[in-house]
Amino acid sequence: MTRRDCMPYVLGIHLGATTTTAAIARRDGSRWVAAAPVPLAAGPVMPTVLCKVQDGSFVAGDAAQRQEITHHEWVARGFTGRLGDDLPLLVGSEFIPAQRLVATMIEWVADVVAHKQGHPAEHIAIAHSATWGPHRTHLVHQALAQQGLADVTLLAEPMAVALDYAAKQHVAEHEPIVVANVGGSGFDATVLRRRAPGFEVVGSPLNADHPSGQDLDDEIFAAVRAEFGDRLDALDLADLNQRAALAHLRAECVRAKEALSHQPGVRLRVDLPGMGTDFALSRSRYEQLARPHLERVPELILQAVQSATLSPDDLDSVVLAGGTARTPLLKQLVAERLQRPPQVDVAPELAAANGAALAAVQVVSTDTDQSSMAETNVLMRIEGGPEDFDLDAEPVAAPRPPIEVEPMPLEPPDEDRARRLKIIKLSVAAVLIIGGLLLTYFVPNASIGSVLSAFQHMRQ
Repeated sequence: MTRRDCMPYVLGIHLGATTTTAAIARRDGSRWVAAAPVPLAAGPVMPTVLCKVQDGSFVAGDAAQRQEITHHEWVARGFTGRLGDDLPLLVGSEFIPAQRLVATMIEWVADVVAHKQGHPAEHIAIAHSATWGPHRTHLVHQALAQQGLADVTLLAEPMAVALDYAAKQHVAEHEPIVVANVGGSGFDATVLRRRAPGFEVVGSPLNADHPSGQDLDDEIFAAVRAEFGDRLDALDLADLNQRAALAHLRAECVRAKEALSHQPGVRLRVDLPGMGTDFALSRSRYEQLARPHLERVPELILQAVQSATLSPDDLDSVVLAGGTARTPLLKQLVAERLQRPPQVDVAPELAAANGAALAAVQVVSTDTDQSSMAETNVLMRIEGGPEDFDLDAEPVAAPRPPIEVEPMPLEPPDEDRARRLKIIKLSVAAVLIIGGLLLTYFVPNASIGSVLSAFQHMRQ
């Protein structure tokens, strides 16, 4: 093992709805080296997908995604958006809460990186959806503690992107910037003001289901369908080979979208039963398909800016994040509407992971400097060991079969008293009903209606 491999490091993970990335920052003596992405499988970006295997453990990323064709019932995706739902997700024959799946994905990434580096990270920071609030982050902290990861920092994705941007471009104190991200499953825009060493949110973050990367994938697939609709309609999805052909075509649409951000054209491979050919798609044609979706982006950014009682002229910069930020048409539309060119990193899909690593550096560097820590309110952290959590809130999973998994209680703590009062009321109501029935039996003139009225009164 080289000296570089032995250097202490911190880990930043961006847990997106459709993709996950990671970055590390190394400590070299008394200074930290700049954050850099770390590959998790075939590349720096992997699908946010889990698959439960026979021994009860999980595989993640591309390996899990490949199982969707033959064992789709054991595959879980989209769980980051289900966090806080009353109902858990059905994975195979087991019901698993979304927070357990989120924690499993984070643990899987941390283990992969630790294996590559030869030792665990000093600290882990997670960049998550801007839609998560305190309740959802609390659920994730609890689930992580059960996995043995109690000392973890959570921060919203826009905050992580802003930290990454400020590490590369100077942002003066008190200056506002807006971070906009076209993610795989939706869009968000947030105005933040520089408060070194971090940022604070200004106004109301804006979140929308559209536009999204999925919308653009669907447009390309629709163009392919317009050419090969008859053959696609004839597919028998009960046949594994034909289902695999459809999945491959969907993956080709995603690849084409990414390639068209820097190529004038692309050819998609279309392999269907009895046919193998290419489908050519130019950037100009793609931009025609994407324009109705991308035109919404500058308008949504303006809404976020106005919520902060600012105008585009007040902004230090407009930062675009996510893989779609590379699209030339998107940058053009934002520049025209906001009268300023947007800032786009050379790898915008990795910006949030890099920013999360920088947040982890801040936590480790300020552990003995409380005054510095107090200057920023952008990091949410649970300190201490697993004893700080109620580890009995959810049973530990046992090897399959069976696995006893129960959804965690989702009511906020302040509802406990109201719930107890409701139980007491219902108990008293039950006593009244029984008493009323006895009166009806022994006293014929007793009014059942009066008993029922009493019951209704107690329920209220």
